[in-house]
Amino acid sequence: MAESFILGLSSGSACLVTCGMVMFPYLMAGTAGVNKIATDVGVFLLTRILIYFILATFIWYFGQKILSSQVVRTYVSGILYIVFAVMLIWYSFRRNRTRECPAGFLASIENKKIIPVVLGVVNSLAICPALLLMLTRSSTEDTLIKSWLAFLAFFAGTSIWFLPLPLAGKFRKKDIIRTVGIFATGLAGLIFFVKGLIILIGGIANG
Repeated sequence: MAESFILGLSSGSACLVTCGMVMFPYLMAGTAGVNKIATDVGVFLLTRILIYFILATFIWYFGQKILSSQVVRTYVSGILYIVFAVMLIWYSFRRNRTRECPAGFLASIENKKIIPVVLGVVNSLAICPALLLMLTRSSTEDTLIKSWLAFLAFFAGTSIWFLPLPLAGKFRKKDIIRTVGIFATGLAGLIFFVKGLIILIGGIANG
């Protein structure tokens, strides 16, 4: 749970820096009222958690079918943990590069009421090393409940960054967000790298 939360914390900061300034105007569409903003953010977060639960369910189900052998599961998950953890660590060092927000297409949507839902779907399905690590973890959990809990912790970590989203337009010290994100991403990468090594070495030792 703790490692999933840290992983979510690391990916959430990147999303806020790259997409927050794009998302904010649409969450404000039509009014600047606090209630409207809070409702839009709530819909956005609810959509994200629903998508995460669907992902957790599907990946866990197929993981049980495909990785039925404990030996195969050990080797595959260990290798994937290491590969995606290395990608995450590299990503933390490259975080200062200019990146486009996947939500940039929102300007073409006429019905602004569905913007929070579309944002939630796009944000949840944006492929990144953090999400790939979560999918790997979810596929190897013993029970579906554990898979859901892992994604719930991941969701909680990412959501911390989005709760103050209405203030993002006035927030100037984005370097602070980047710095926290870099440390969180690096820490999450190290945690999952070590976990992957432990799983892989354990599999070899018992194999």
